[in-house]
Order: sequence, then C-alpha cells, then structure tokens
Amino acid sequence: FFSSFTPSPGALRTGRKGALGPRRKLCVRRKLCVAMPVRLRLQRFGRLQKPFYHIVAADVKAPRDGRFLEKLGTYDPIPDRSGNKHLRVDVKRVEHWLMYGAEPSEPVAKLLARAHVLPPPPRRGLNVPEGERGVEGRGK
Repeated sequence: FFSSFTPSPGALRTGRKGALGPRRKLCVRRKLCVAMPVRLRLQRFGRLQKPFYHIVAADVKAPRDGRFLEKLGTYDPIPDRSGNKHLRVDVKRVEHWLMYGAEPSEPVAKLLARAHVLPPPPRRGLNVPEGERGVEGRGK
C-alpha cells in the first residue's frame, strides 16, 4: 500500500508536509523550486538569567528564535533542587528528521548523545600531539 505512494506534482512543487521529508521547497512563481536544508537546533525561551530551550527542526536560513518546521523537545539547563537538568525529546521524530538528512547543531548533538539518540560527538583537542598541547602558546 505505502510502497506505491507517489506525491502529486503539486505537493512536490509547493513542499507540503510529507512530500519531501525535511527538505522544504522554496518556489518562486511555481517555476523554480529549490530544496532548503534543515537543521536541528535550540530556540531560546525564558527570561533574563533563566534560559529555557525548545529543540526544533528549522530551515538553515531561518533566525534562531524565528520560524521552525516542528518542535522536537525541550531542555531546561537550570538544575532543579536535586541537581537534575531536564531534557525531553521526541525520539521518533528526531530519528525521522535525521534519517532524511537534517543536521543537528553542536549543542543539540550533545543533548541527543545524552539522550542516547546519537553517538557522543568527538571531543575537541584529543588528537593534538603531546608536544603541541602545552601552555606556551596561550600567553600571546
């Protein structure tokens, strides 16, 4: 049933949900259509000194707190009384976006690694030879 499904030409041209997955179509006068890449990133909410983040799938060119395609989870970096930082992720939807080629930003990749959705990202500075790792280069 689902293997024979093909989106209509109108769905491909306008980029309606389900037509192309995470790549949205940007159409100019219905003649020239360009696929827009998608990034998983954080949107900041909350107030001054009390941040709260939504994990969203958004176009690469959209502003940080602007338009997004889908809300995938939340992250509260302020620890509660027991010292826990709260992370809530819709794993099925995140895997869906990743399967279709969406790229997570560095902070989101770290959070998804903490939620065991992605493998942990490589740590920076571990492949530097021993002689170059010293403190001599920092005082410039």
